[in-house]
Amino acid sequence: MAEPLSVAFLGLGLMGRPMAANLARAGHPLVVWNRTSAVATEFVASVGARAARTPAEAVREADVVMSMLADGAVLSAAYGGADGVLAALRPGAVAVDMGTSGPAVVRELADAVARVGARFVDAPVSGSVGAARDASLTVMAGGDADVVAQVTPVLQAVAARVHHVGPSGAGAALKLAINAALFALTEAVAEALVVAERSGIPPAVAYDALLDSAVAAPAVRYRRDAFLDPRVPVSFRLDLAAKDLSLLREHCSLIGSSSPLADAVGRVVGEAVDSGFGGRDLASLVEWLRLGISPQN
Repeated sequence: MAEPLSVAFLGLGLMGRPMAANLARAGHPLVVWNRTSAVATEFVASVGARAARTPAEAVREADVVMSMLADGAVLSAAYGGADGVLAALRPGAVAVDMGTSGPAVVRELADAVARVGARFVDAPVSGSVGAARDASLTVMAGGDADVVAQVTPVLQAVAARVHHVGPSGAGAALKLAINAALFALTEAVAEALVVAERSGIPPAVAYDALLDSAVAAPAVRYRRDAFLDPRVPVSFRLDLAAKDLSLLREHCSLIGSSSPLADAVGRVVGEAVDSGFGGRDLASLVEWLRLGISPQN
C-alpha cells in the first residue's frame, strides 16, 4: 500500500477546518496555516497536526498543498511574497485550490506554479458545512487528467465524489455556475416563504410543503433551519454570495455568455448586502425580503 501523501492545508474557516480534520483522520501527514494563527493553534491542539507560521513554512515538505481561502485576492496573497507558497513549493508537488477563486485567478496561479516546477489543480467543492464534516462534498476538478488522478486519493478524504471536468480553470468556472443556480434557488425559496406568510400560511408549514414539492433540492432540505430560524449559525455569508456572482459576471463577459437570472439574483443579493446583511447567512434573504415588501415600506 502506498504511503499517504503529505498535505499542507491553508485556511481553517467554516469549510476548511472540517476538511483538514478529515485529512488528518485519513492518515495524511498534515501541516496547517491560517491567517489568524490562534485558529491554527487551536486546531492542532484538538485534531493533531502541525501549525506553520507562514504559507511557505507550511508547504516546504508537502506533496500536496490544499487551499480553502475566502477569495482570489486572499489566495494570491498566500501564494506571493517571500513567505508565500511559491517561495517554497517543491518541484513535483501539486497545489490544489478548493475555494471559489474564479477562473482568471486559478489560471494565473497554474502558470506561476508551473514556473517553479510544480502542478496545479482547481478543485472547488459543492456542499454544506455538514457535508464538509461528513466528507461528502462534491469536487469539480480542473487540470491535467494525470495530475487530478494523482491527488484524487487526497480529495477522497474530504469528498464523496470527484469529477474531472476539464482543463485548468474548468472547475472554477463550473463552481461559479453551480453557485449561481444555488443562489437563484435560495432567493426563490425566500420569495415563496414570504408570499406564503403574507397569505396567512405559517413559514414552517409552507417549508414542509416545499420539501414535498418539485423544488426540494438537497440544499432546500439541509437549509430548513437556516430559513426558519435566523439565530442558527451562519454557514454561507451573503457577502460571499455577492462576490461569487460578481466573479460569474466577469467570467461571462470574457467567454461571451450571459446569465440574466444570475444578474437578477445579484441585484437582490447586492441590495441585501448594502442594507447590512452581508455578514448574515444566505437564507437571511427571507428576512430581507420581508422588510422589502412590508406594507409600511
